[in-house]
Amino acid sequence: MRKHKSFFPLHFAIIFTALTASDRLAAEATLGQYPLCEVSAALLVACPGGKGKCLLVGDNEQRKELYLFPVKDQKLDSGKQSAFDLHLRDDDEISDIEALAGISGDEILAFASHSRNTSCEIKKNRHRFGKVNLSKAKTVVVSTLLSKKITCEHLFVKRALDMDAPMKAACEAIDTADLKATEIVDEKLAEDAAKKRCNAVNAFNAEGAVTIGTDVWIGLRAPLLSAHPSQPEKKNLAILLHMKDPTAYAFDRMAFVDLGGRGVRDLSADAMSIYVIAGPPGDRTEPFELRRFPKSALNKTDVINAEFIQPLPSSSEGLAISGKTAYVVVDGETGKNGVCKKSAGYEIVSLP
Repeated sequence: MRKHKSFFPLHFAIIFTALTASDRLAAEATLGQYPLCEVSAALLVACPGGKGKCLLVGDNEQRKELYLFPVKDQKLDSGKQSAFDLHLRDDDEISDIEALAGISGDEILAFASHSRNTSCEIKKNRHRFGKVNLSKAKTVVVSTLLSKKITCEHLFVKRALDMDAPMKAACEAIDTADLKATEIVDEKLAEDAAKKRCNAVNAFNAEGAVTIGTDVWIGLRAPLLSAHPSQPEKKNLAILLHMKDPTAYAFDRMAFVDLGGRGVRDLSADAMSIYVIAGPPGDRTEPFELRRFPKSALNKTDVINAEFIQPLPSSSEGLAISGKTAYVVVDGETGKNGVCKKSAGYEIVSLP
């Protein structure tokens, strides 16, 4: 969920330029045009008609369509934007699309963040995801949590008594943040006061998704796990949730990743590794980073240490990996009268 923009400090911008100039196949450039402004997710797919590869992106302000851009020889045709209609009725729209994951050759999952809004109000149209058939242009909406709070009681298939200590600790973080968010709403604060308080709560906000074989993992931007019960020296950890299956927004296990106190803004994978855009859990002026860890780490119980690769532009929100190339999309700001207030952007990064 995008809230407001943040910027690099000058000293970090200088470091960013020095570190990445040789690894950036394309410096940050404009991606597409209105109504695509607040780009929020990315996935490489086959173009319609099977004509090569396309970068499919979501916009967290657009509830009924995604957007396609052709990719050829590692280059993104950022001016050739085409809309992909999800064919949703008004009462089925998917608000705040923040993650995309492929589950078969022409089927993907398009996830809403399941977050509250900037004032901590519950928005039911964010409690959904879509099972999208790209070749048939058909979407089946899954809204098993439509009328429920996003708490552990409703998120996990295990009962609290059957959870291990790390899962219980993560549940406590999720439920405590949700309770604080509810208190803010109940206090009926002025809008600015509510937004300020809400930004500090870091309630549930899922912004990444990736498929490993038949497994789908969701990455949380917030909350973070303050300390791991079995490894107390590991603090402020990002939480990954494993979907039981794609028929419901329900999870059966977790993993914890050390991202240097950051949460997940998007996930992608190649044959061996999971790649992560790591960013602050709330709206803070703080660097974003590209990190990775082995897929095999998800099968272990220890905290995962994610390798730092390089800094990324502030508000990097979507990631797609192809071989040694990373496509990173950068959030803009919605506008009106056919013009974005700030255009979305992208970078193409050569991976080590």
